[in-house]
Amino acid sequence: MKRTLRGYDVVEAASPREAKDLLKAHSFDALISDFNLESESDGLDLLQHARMSHPDVVRFLVTGNRDIDVATRAVNEGSVHRYFLKPWDDDRLRSALILLLRSRK
Repeated sequence: MKRTLRGYDVVEAASPREAKDLLKAHSFDALISDFNLESESDGLDLLQHARMSHPDVVRFLVTGNRDIDVATRAVNEGSVHRYFLKPWDDDRLRSALILLLRSRK
């Protein structure tokens, strides 16, 4: 992901709790989360939190999980602006990010 987002100021979080703390302390334009976070919650929970607490933050979900329920949940809950399956296409992800960031201004 860091290679894909070369040129952007990227901040990494090791857990959903750390990501939530960073959101409280700093202003971000976008949040990209994996679905599987190896914690008590998943990436959609984190993105849903971001949607409620920071609605202007662009939210992307990246996952290797091909379960249609994950995609359905992401769309129905409105947690994400874009959903990418692993391995993602660098150009498509960057283009979607650029488009959504520009549309916010």
